[in-house]
Amino acid sequence: MITVGDVMNMRAFDSIWLAAPCEGAAEREVTGVGTLDHEPFTGGYEVFTSGEFVFTTLGFAGMHPDLAEEALLALIEYGVAAVAVKPVVLKELPPSVAEASTARGVPVFFYEGRYMERVIADLMNLLDDDAAEWERNHLIDLILAPSDEQAVRSTFFTIAGVTGATIQCVAIRPITDDGASLRALQKVVEGVLAGYGERWDDVERTFVCRYRGMLLGFVSFKRPPLKAIAISDADLAKCIAMAGPLVCGISQEVSLGEGDLAVRQAMAALRTAEREDAGIVRWTTLRFDAFRAAARSDRLYARAADLLRSLLFDYDAEHDADLGATAEAFAAAYGEVSRTAEALFQHPNTVRYRLKKIKEVLSVQDATDRELAALLALAYLT
Repeated sequence: MITVGDVMNMRAFDSIWLAAPCEGAAEREVTGVGTLDHEPFTGGYEVFTSGEFVFTTLGFAGMHPDLAEEALLALIEYGVAAVAVKPVVLKELPPSVAEASTARGVPVFFYEGRYMERVIADLMNLLDDDAAEWERNHLIDLILAPSDEQAVRSTFFTIAGVTGATIQCVAIRPITDDGASLRALQKVVEGVLAGYGERWDDVERTFVCRYRGMLLGFVSFKRPPLKAIAISDADLAKCIAMAGPLVCGISQEVSLGEGDLAVRQAMAALRTAEREDAGIVRWTTLRFDAFRAAARSDRLYARAADLLRSLLFDYDAEHDADLGATAEAFAAAYGEVSRTAEALFQHPNTVRYRLKKIKEVLSVQDATDRELAALLALAYLT
């Protein structure tokens, strides 16, 4: 936003000063620029808007001083942002204009400087830059904005026709990885979820679809969950188990506007189930894997962790050292030197020397071993 104060600080002015007291003059917003070149009887003042900074020499009033007073009073009445008068004809404000300026809060200035056209051009450039900056700020706001919950709700309605208060997602893969098995399993899962919905009065709708080699099932509820782990959580797992041999991840029950998180949770739980050959895994029981999944999906966190690991990797590459492996083992050992040494088949003193060097490379020389282990645990969480 450009203010009257910003205009007053433009280099195009040799000097600019208030012609009458006007409280808050510098804070008034400027949205445009105008000029007053003609005497009042050649046109009305409705062409001027409330955000304009108006420049004038009042040259048309040379032979008729009363026209200057009339013109300034009209501009003040229209509530322009400010008026700047080059003192060619008028050297001081008429008392009526000074009184109106103070009363209405519309500042009137006298200024000395370059040609008026140059002053106006500089102000127009300033306004153009401000408009471009606003557009950039708006785009950055869009980049940084969190997900729009209303848009998420609308998308889920489009996908599955759900309108409930909350939603739960299941991500499922068949044991046999082929398209025919996936389609056959979809029919079975649709049936068991429909049966699940019939047993719970609060279920609004169930829906199953195929997505990138897996099934995504949705259960929407009419009421919000009463606890972090909904009563229906374990029952849904038992229900899915009835569909036969499969691997499944089940999300937490979340508000429909956060349904995108439910999908992410279910897929993260599915990855854990596949890795551990665990059959069915619920997000609400993941613990460390839940935070690992969150860290992987958050780009800022991932970059911060990657920075620390890269510092150690670069040092190892330049000095033929093993700080990276030591740091990862130290984090996995929860800061215990003896366990780290056993994992690396190294003497504990070797590990202690490397830990000292790690602190130097990461610029945390004053950190205790416990503090270093906490930092490295975050770095290697992903």
